[in-house]
Formats: sequence, structure tokens, C-alpha cells
Amino acid sequence: MFLPLRSEAQGVEHPIQSDTLLARLTAEAVAANPGLQARRASARAAAKRIGPAGALSDPMLSVGVMDLTLPRFAFRESDFTEVDLEVSQDFPWPGTLGARTQAARAQARGRGADVEVRRRDVVVRTAELYYRLRYVLTARAALVRQRSLLAAAVEIATTRYATASAPQSDPLQARVALARLDAEDADLAEQQATVGAQLKALRGVRGRERLTIELIRLDTVPPVVHGAPGGPVLMPDSLPAHPRLAARRATLEAAERTIRVEQLGGRPDFSITTRYGARPLGSDFFSAFVGIRVPLWAGRKQSRLADAARADADAARAALAEETTQLDAELQTVVAGVLSGETRLRLLIGQVVPAARATVEAVLRSYRVGQAPFLNVLAA
Repeated sequence: MFLPLRSEAQGVEHPIQSDTLLARLTAEAVAANPGLQARRASARAAAKRIGPAGALSDPMLSVGVMDLTLPRFAFRESDFTEVDLEVSQDFPWPGTLGARTQAARAQARGRGADVEVRRRDVVVRTAELYYRLRYVLTARAALVRQRSLLAAAVEIATTRYATASAPQSDPLQARVALARLDAEDADLAEQQATVGAQLKALRGVRGRERLTIELIRLDTVPPVVHGAPGGPVLMPDSLPAHPRLAARRATLEAAERTIRVEQLGGRPDFSITTRYGARPLGSDFFSAFVGIRVPLWAGRKQSRLADAARADADAARAALAEETTQLDAELQTVVAGVLSGETRLRLLIGQVVPAARATVEAVLRSYRVGQAPFLNVLAA
């Protein structure tokens, strides 16, 4: 249930205060949105992968016995019988672990930017639904005032028709106009229910709720864009730091880091192995080995993977350029719309509303004394 809070008398100065209801609704939507929770979990997962990406592989420990004499598997009959303990560790080419860490860190930054993108979308969507709901409630309140004025016109038309000073069409047209207002109010009621349901779904609210929403007051709407009409429009400096651009840049960085990872994957890896042998009848011994992985098939594997990573980087670079252009176009469109809306609002407050009120009063007075046709009343 939405209860409209009546505004005070027009023309009174009101200090501009923060909208606590919008802040509460936004906080509830941010806390309850499943998509935002999923992206936060994905960002946490990507952050957890940074450490493992730069870690060495686990060492290999082997224990065994060799050269037991047959057929009894005797342990103390041959000088060659021994118990072996072997430990080996693989080492990638220098710089490989750092490249993997940087690539994982870039991916984590991209996931974090995705969280901010989704959060901004939720905040914007909440504000859109909230102000749409305020507009619908204000429009319904305006219809109530229009209906009272039209009801007065119906009464005047009926009285004049009863005294044969006005045709029968005047009260009939007035009743038709009243029916149209009722139809418009029904349409607004449907919009109110739809927007309210969407606002509840965005916040994960089920069942009925009670919200007291203040009607829009024209004289307290703050200016959004400062400056004279037609003058230069100041663009916000925060556009380069927009989360959508940050996500694209992180994707590009991750792709470029992956190129380095794949290139280093074509270099030899090393392994170090140590072995200790214990002999029951002879002397113990110690052995050490150094191994190297020879990348004979790098041209068919790592080189092609590096080429694929370069293609991914090119795609990410193009996507970043496209996103930048699109954001700039969206900003220009929004600023133009705000400038136009501010101009219309200024004209509405300063000229249209006062003139409309004076016109309605003058037309009703003129019609009451028979100096104006009823069509002028409907037009007013």
C-alpha cells in the first residue's frame, strides 16, 4: 500500500533535504538483489584464485624398495637391495608465476568492476521506479483536483440548463469529461500497481507493505544542470572511472597478461630431484638430478595459444573503445534530456501553471454568467 503524503502550500520555501525513503529502498535493493550477490560471490572467487595462480606445483615424494632377491623376496641377501626416498619439485621458467599472478589479479579487478556495474544498475533502477511511483501518485492527486473543478463545472452547467440558459449538451459533455478522468485514473492505478510490484520484486519483498511517499512539489525540485540554456555543458570528470570502462580495461589487461603467460609456457620447465637410498648390507647413498622439459611441440600448442590470447586482447581493446563511445553518447543524451527537462520545468512553474490557474478561474466565472461557451471550460 502506498500512502501519498500531501505537500504543503505552493509558493513556500522548503529546504532541499536528502530523500531518506529513497535511501532506504536503495539499501534494501542492494542488499537483496540476487544478481548483485552472485557477482559479489564471483568477485570473491576470483580474488581467491590470485594466490594459487602464482604458487609452485606440489612436490612429489616417492618411497620404494628395490632389488629384493627371489623367490623369497629376501631383504638382506644382496648388496643391491635398498630402500629409496625420493623428492622432486618442478620449477617453471622465470617470470611465469608472476605473469600468472598478474593475469589472475586483472581478472579479479574485472570481477570487482562487474560488481560495481551491477550495483549501479540496481541503484539506478530503484531510483527510476521510485520517482515513477511518485509521479503516478502526484498525477492521481492532480486528477482529484481536476475532478473537483470539473464537478463544479457540471453543477454550473446543470443549473444553467435547468434555467434554459445553456443547451443540454453542456452537462452531458461535462459528464463525458468526468468519465474520461475516471478512465485516466484507472490507467494510473494500474501503473501504480505495476511499478509498486516491480519495486517490491527488486528489493525481494513479498506480501503487502506500507510506504508513505511524498508527492512531487514543483517549487522544490532542485536544478540538476547548472548554467544558462544554450551554454556549454560540463561533463563529469568521473566518466573514465565508470565501472563499465573499468571492467573493460580489466578484461583487456587480463588478455594481455595471458599472452605473456602463453609465451612463457613455450619455454622449458625445470625439475630438481633428490634421492636417498638406504642399503641393509652396504653403504647408503645420495643422488641429485636436474631435469628440463623440452618444448618440441610449442609451435602447435603454446604458440597457437599465444596467438589466441592476442586475438582476445584485440577483441577486448575494441570492446573498450566501443564501450567508451557508447558511454559518451549516453552521457550526451542524458545531459540533453536533463537540460530540456529543466527548461520545461522552469516554464511550467513560472508561466504555465499560473496562467492555467488564472484561465480556469476566468473561464468558470465567464461561463457562470453566460459569457463563454462550455467548450472553453473543457479546454481550460
